[in-house]
Amino acid sequence: MADHALSQIPAAIKFKTIGEFRDYLTEKLRFNSQATRRRAAGYLIGRYFPGDALHRDLVEFAAKTAGKPALSDALFYLTCRMEPIVASVAEEVVFPSLPQGGVARSRVLEFVQAKFPGSKSVSDMSQAIIRTYERFGIGVATRTRSNVSLREGSLDAFGYVLHLEFPEPGMYSFERLLNGPMHKWLLWDQQWMVHQLYVLREAGILSKVSEIDRMRQFTTKYTLDDAVRHLVNLTEEAHR
Repeated sequence: MADHALSQIPAAIKFKTIGEFRDYLTEKLRFNSQATRRRAAGYLIGRYFPGDALHRDLVEFAAKTAGKPALSDALFYLTCRMEPIVASVAEEVVFPSLPQGGVARSRVLEFVQAKFPGSKSVSDMSQAIIRTYERFGIGVATRTRSNVSLREGSLDAFGYVLHLEFPEPGMYSFERLLNGPMHKWLLWDQQWMVHQLYVLREAGILSKVSEIDRMRQFTTKYTLDDAVRHLVNLTEEAHR
């Protein structure tokens, strides 16, 4: 569903209710039968709008980052958060494979098989996970493996995912950031992430970033929805 998410979720900005968006998806998704389109619409909404609500943070962020790598990063993060098997593969299989430059497809299959020993869809599931990495630009798939490496994202994606991870204003340790999903799922380079903290502080989106002896902390000042509005304004100004 990655391609459909990238192409259709930015359109959620046009609707006021999840029902309206569901009707739109049921009409627009590229499947032959209406029943398949309706089922796919349910998958997308369940994955990215849990609780059957148009979450304004994602609606506004997706509208502003449509067609950009920032949206791919955000949707991959949300996929991991809503699909435990993807998060498990990310943390226990793909991330440890960084020193080898990637992981064999057979290793992903073995891992999924061990998690769901009685499932008949293990092969489809493992292939879908590899495709998810590829479509969202986190890895590069070949016939036999998924190649990955530490990477840099974009400021808007970093700021958004940071506030998804830490949605309440407060003080947080570097360790929680640097050893968490932003590093292990998205494979963002740790030094790059530290630099982005300072950029967000200079932009007024973070209250404070401090590295004193072993005490390394950053302080957020906005809730998730407010942070998205400030991030959107920041990136719009940067692109003028």
